[in-house]
Amino acid sequence: MLFTSLHIALKILLFVGVFVACKWIFKRDWLDNVLLLAGNVFILSGIVSYKSLLLLFLLSLIVYGAGWLLHKKQQKWLLALILILLVILFSIRQYPLVQSWMGAWWTDTLGKHFLSVEKIGLSYILFRMVHWIVECRRQTLRSHNILTFINYLFFFPTFTAGPIDTFNNFHYWLTHTRVRLNKRMLLAGVGRIFMGAVKTLLVVPLLLPYATDYQTLMPYMGSWCAVTCAAVLYSAYVYIDFSGYCDTAIGMAYMMGVRTPENFNNPYLAANIAEFWKRWHITFSSFLKTYVFKPVIAFLNRLSLRKYRMTVSVTAYMVTFLVCGLWHGSTLNFVLWGLWHGVGLSIYKIFVSKWPPKPTRANHLAGILLTFAFVTVGWIFFNYPMDKLLIMLKMLLG
Repeated sequence: MLFTSLHIALKILLFVGVFVACKWIFKRDWLDNVLLLAGNVFILSGIVSYKSLLLLFLLSLIVYGAGWLLHKKQQKWLLALILILLVILFSIRQYPLVQSWMGAWWTDTLGKHFLSVEKIGLSYILFRMVHWIVECRRQTLRSHNILTFINYLFFFPTFTAGPIDTFNNFHYWLTHTRVRLNKRMLLAGVGRIFMGAVKTLLVVPLLLPYATDYQTLMPYMGSWCAVTCAAVLYSAYVYIDFSGYCDTAIGMAYMMGVRTPENFNNPYLAANIAEFWKRWHITFSSFLKTYVFKPVIAFLNRLSLRKYRMTVSVTAYMVTFLVCGLWHGSTLNFVLWGLWHGVGLSIYKIFVSKWPPKPTRANHLAGILLTFAFVTVGWIFFNYPMDKLLIMLKMLLG
């Protein structure tokens, strides 16, 4: 990954030093953009081939032009067409099943170039492109600077795994240089990077052998205990690992004067599954809410289903988390994980509408424990492919 290679880490430190010095000395927006673009290429070339960067850069130019056109004309059919094309391209690259539908002609001609694009960061680039396209049509963007847009897509601290920033926030921090504030952010960034390093380099290696495979615990305990302990450890592992990466990414962005949004807020202290998704992978959850959940609600309401509010909400949850599961992976276990959360949110929505819980300390504690248990079971689907899930189920029931 981006921050675990010493060679890349040295390249990042070298670039950040040059960038910060030029940002404070010259205070020129255009120079910041040019330097950042050069730095993004300089650093990302260590994990992504130049061919992939070039193909993604060409796609970025097309998306930029489409956004500019939508800003001028604001036509719904054009927006739908562009979004469908982006999703199709993403699906072709991500999912072997879709690739098999394309046939030999695709593989022998365009496919050999398009499929050479590494998957690293591709999902997050797609999200940023969708954000750009939709907000161009809504006319909410504060700038249409092409260099800022390309840097927004390829910003190396958040390139591989987020957080998913908005263009307006990225543009604001990139183009506003406050020396006193940036010095505080520089120090805060160093602290966040240290915190992330402790999580990913010290804590994660201790959890990893036991969290990702319950069989490592089988010699010491029974099958049910082994699966349960491994699931709890995986809950801890996936949070510490991901939040540690985000700490490092946010800290790196801070050092460069860009305040990237937070991605976690003590998610395992959530008292219900709806609150969990407001605390877990916050920028991703916000994207799903804005660009999947709300549009599904609006579409169903236009079909004269407004009076069936609960049915509309449940359908929107299921569609949203089906998308969530497919976004995380192309295999069936990720679909099951997404549907698990869709069902959980639907049941919670129905339950609180009929029997709203009393806000007592006991109910709050019970809610935290129940939510953690529900999320932990979901991580089992996330962690194990279907063949291992079936073997585990057979073992537990046998």
